[in-house]
Amino acid sequence: MARFATYYLRYKKEPLVGPYEWEKRQEHLASLFDNDNSIVFGEGQLSDKQCEDGIPYAKVFNHRVYHLKCNSNIIVMQFANSIDIPVESKFEQTVVKDEPSLFVIIDNRKDIRTVAIQNRRRAFSAPKRVAQIMADQINNTLFGKYCYSTEILPEFYPVDLFKAWQEQQQHAQAIRFSPSDTMSADEIMQEVDKLKDKDYYDNSLMPMLLQLNVEAKKAKYKQKFTVMPEDKKTALYVDKTTPYMKNLITLASATGEPVEIVTKGGAVFKCFVEPDDENTDKIVHRKFDDALLEMLFIGRKANGEKAESDDIAKAEATIVEMLNGMKHMSEDIEKEEDVA
Repeated sequence: MARFATYYLRYKKEPLVGPYEWEKRQEHLASLFDNDNSIVFGEGQLSDKQCEDGIPYAKVFNHRVYHLKCNSNIIVMQFANSIDIPVESKFEQTVVKDEPSLFVIIDNRKDIRTVAIQNRRRAFSAPKRVAQIMADQINNTLFGKYCYSTEILPEFYPVDLFKAWQEQQQHAQAIRFSPSDTMSADEIMQEVDKLKDKDYYDNSLMPMLLQLNVEAKKAKYKQKFTVMPEDKKTALYVDKTTPYMKNLITLASATGEPVEIVTKGGAVFKCFVEPDDENTDKIVHRKFDDALLEMLFIGRKANGEKAESDDIAKAEATIVEMLNGMKHMSEDIEKEEDVA
């Protein structure tokens, strides 16, 4: 399974200029990915020879696109790096071109701005490198034609437990609580006593929870409390009322340890009951079978068999399902004060 980092595209009106056809901005984006040659991604200063040969950039990143048959506004792109590798053959030094690729999925359905970028270090050092290459060229092209700017930004995990839980409760399959490895039971109880004014506060089960942690340490086990719904088909709804959950939340708040929300799609949200506003350095990731994306381009399944129309339809449905779970709606900036 491949990991995809969640980014989103944001359009921005520029003061004092344009924009032209602002209401058609999603159509403008779609036109850039109409076919494999609609846009050229590249960077770097050209050499004299490259200018003579008509090459647009010192380094060109090849790509190809596939529009889902079930919804052509969802675009799958295979995006390749361009790496010169020195090799020696028959006692002579030469350079060969390596073009490792990754997948990018652009959800351009109405008012949706999601851009999912595969995290594949064999191709690029990080998804943000791909996001920057794409953003630079998309922005240059659309600003040049329509006088509005664009940027591709990462979507971070929300660090506030209750905010993340509220947003993910329909997709959450488990929540994991980790007791402290460094604090003693007495130190934890001192911190627990400071939380009496919190709406989630409850210490009725605390001695039992702490004793379980002590015994786990004695036996050289790492203790974790995992909460799952009794019925796997049931959503894991936000719970601030049951003594069991309130004690676990109180424990997590007292220790300052992160709480992990695990979704059905494989994403793990690391959150805090009392978050630090500066702790927002993790980009949301989702797992997805990249063999399904490869199949769309080559027409063959992972086992080499021909992909039938039903195989393609199932793969596309799986892509749509993933995107529906990571929708990033429009945050476009229409006036200068929206920037704050």
